[in-house]
Amino acid sequence: MVAVSYFAHWQYVFPVFKQLEREDAITNFERVAARFDEDIVDLDLQNKDWGAWDDTYEFIQGENPDYIDANLGVESFRNGQFDFLFFFDISQHLYWHGIYDSKTNALVYDGSFVQRVVDRLEDKLAQTELDLFSPDTHYTGFVLLENKPIVYSIRPILTSQETGPSMGFVLRGRYIDPSLISNFIKQTHVRFKITPVVDKAKTYNDEIVVTELDDETLEVSRYVFSYGVPVMLVESFFPRDISGQGRVAVQSALFTSILLGFLLLLALWVTLRKVVLEPVTHLTQKATAITETQDYKKRAQVETSDEIGELSRQLNKMLDVIESREASLEDVLAQLKEQSMTDALTQISNRLRFDSVSEMEWRRMQREKLPISIIMCDADYFKQYNDHYGHVEGDRCLINIAQVLNESVARPADLVARYGGEEFVILLPSTDLSGAAHLAQTVLDNISALQLPHAKSQVAPYVTVSLGIASVVPSEDNSLLQLITDADNALYQAKQNGRNTLATN
Repeated sequence: MVAVSYFAHWQYVFPVFKQLEREDAITNFERVAARFDEDIVDLDLQNKDWGAWDDTYEFIQGENPDYIDANLGVESFRNGQFDFLFFFDISQHLYWHGIYDSKTNALVYDGSFVQRVVDRLEDKLAQTELDLFSPDTHYTGFVLLENKPIVYSIRPILTSQETGPSMGFVLRGRYIDPSLISNFIKQTHVRFKITPVVDKAKTYNDEIVVTELDDETLEVSRYVFSYGVPVMLVESFFPRDISGQGRVAVQSALFTSILLGFLLLLALWVTLRKVVLEPVTHLTQKATAITETQDYKKRAQVETSDEIGELSRQLNKMLDVIESREASLEDVLAQLKEQSMTDALTQISNRLRFDSVSEMEWRRMQREKLPISIIMCDADYFKQYNDHYGHVEGDRCLINIAQVLNESVARPADLVARYGGEEFVILLPSTDLSGAAHLAQTVLDNISALQLPHAKSQVAPYVTVSLGIASVVPSEDNSLLQLITDADNALYQAKQNGRNTLATN
């Protein structure tokens, strides 16, 4: 009986704790992987903003001599948290480069460093047959440079409307250095390290590997690949608290089983079944169900004062910890998602959220056969405003415009987003052309009421905007892209009509 009890606990109960421990470790390890993915997305979005910018478009053609002083200083590298930035012209020649030295807090210019980076990426670019000048170019990943992992992004240089022709491309990179890893550890609460892959002759795969280093530590590791090439090994280490608690719980349950085995000589079989077998079966079923469904909200309901009851309570406490960690992770991911959908300067929705919401509302209006309208808004002579008052005042001007736009809409379904640079967009579901025009006139009046001085404007002594309006009932014969294009054409017409006005399409 003792042998059977020992076998049952260690063969069926304790593996449940080990499996929970492995799954918890993998879940936490995936938070590290998710953080690396978010870092790539953040770097690429930043590179996209710089690439799709009229100032950059003019700079790469030699038409914006103030661009370097205004945008390519030490503050841009430090605040943007990137280590190097290269601009290549239409002939793929290096036009400008900067490398941030954190030790001296200064920019250095090293052509050999640029060549090493380009050489490392050249084979990748050839293998993927990437068109560096296509508006749809989107190239990100990891690469090793002198055995140091780097995350990078390549984007074409386009106008603020993300149209071409492309005049070159921007290459931006960031070292995955100890300070960045330390920051990730603080954010994810997971201790990990990275090891560059030096030996390219070995065979690697991207599967997650869980290794029991000893009774105290569990290691979770995985190789990170970039376009099929192994770049680095990520290793995380976790204390084996769950299996330790499981071992204590199983040992306690085993002791109880042995004791009850002796009492079996004096007790009825029914009593044994009620006291031991049913609670253990219930607890095992609960633990198995939780393992299979990964529903950490479930709880074991064994309300006894013996070791099995204590095992149930310890399991429930363990589940409380797991559930709390899951909830914290969900909150962090929700916050990160919200931040990725919000424009950092104006604190209104950004282009990413507009693209997502407009697609959803377009399908909804198509089902309900209702009109949907778009208003494109552009600040008049904003480049002259920036040149005259400076970029700091230009940012404040954009914030004021965004606030007016946000306050001008009233319905929860309406969306105001920064479309790019000084351009904004208003999405109006269930709104026809006349309703959109009425709102556009309200926006014109509200912007004019701000009376923000604009000495270099050619239409008024204060800041004004031009508005383009388009409306359609979605069907199979039209598209969201066409609606946006119509609104953009209407905006162009408003500018042709003298600005500080609206036009419909």
